Amino acid sequence: MRIIQIVRRFGPVGGLEGYAWQLTRALAARGIDVAVVCETDESEPIDGVPVTALGKMRPKPRWLHYLRFARRVAGERQKQSVQNEMWHSHEMVTCAEVATFHSTAHGAGERALHKRLDPTWHVNHWLERRTMGGAALRAMVPVSAPVRAQLAAAHPHWASRLADPIRPGVDFSEPIAARETGPIIGFIGREWKRKGLPRVLEMLRAMPNVRLVIAGVPRAEIARLLVGIEDRVELLGWVKDPNEFYSRIRLLVHPAKLEAYGMVVAEALARGIPVLVSEATGASADMGAAGCALPHTAPVQPWVDAARELLAHPPKEFPPIRSWAEVAEEYNLLYQGLSL
Repeated sequence: MRIIQIVRRFGPVGGLEGYAWQLTRALAARGIDVAVVCETDESEPIDGVPVTALGKMRPKPRWLHYLRFARRVAGERQKQSVQNEMWHSHEMVTCAEVATFHSTAHGAGERALHKRLDPTWHVNHWLERRTMGGAALRAMVPVSAPVRAQLAAAHPHWASRLADPIRPGVDFSEPIAARETGPIIGFIGREWKRKGLPRVLEMLRAMPNVRLVIAGVPRAEIARLLVGIEDRVELLGWVKDPNEFYSRIRLLVHPAKLEAYGMVVAEALARGIPVLVSEATGASADMGAAGCALPHTAPVQPWVDAARELLAHPPKEFPPIRSWAEVAEEYNLLYQGLSL
């Protein structure tokens, strides 16, 4: 059986695209016949994996971009459809038997009713329902248990299509041997408001002996938030090598308001770095005793207390590193089960 992976950008570019790329590599390494249909190919060639790039499309408005891509993929499937194949989508398309849901369910955790006055809110909700109800879909795979619960609540009619979560792997195998000393916390993430940087800065102001390293955030966007603490903050901007960030910190803080999984949490744990996260982060279920999870709405003091405890008494045991080969095996079992 051939497995066709569907993703807009194919390559090691992070997020759901990185998940699809890593999964494709791991499936191919297992000797599974796999191909890719994408909008743009941003990867190096993978032996035995043909890639069909449909060509770059107009990116805005985003919801229309999703529909254009879905139509192009459906047309491509009609064109190259053969026997004994299964299409696996990481995007909002309706022609795939398997789909992976990488984000939180639309509207989950939202309290602001004014957002529903925006027509795009309803369009995005429709896109999600359309994907969940796709005629070909047989299994929707969430990336974490919280996302599965959100989808079941939001789409009870399609709950029977929900598979068990398959969380991502980590492309890393050794803890960092050399690390700077001292109380240094870290934050990484482009969507810095949703991922909780304002809370991290609030914590820093309450811990005068602590330094902070920030990656993935342009200085111009947060300069006004750093007034008075500039001398204790190091901004790295975008980092090509994650170790450039992880080698500088002693504790990762990730107080996200909503996070389907949170790869940075898994990456930190794989490097022997403890984590302090919000309970809204899907990866919080996998950290064991190597970190602490708090409600993102909790006052700052419990966050400060937990950070000081983890810095002063780092955990000695960390959860086992999850490989992409394990992820590929879980998907392979799913594919085989659906093909029976």
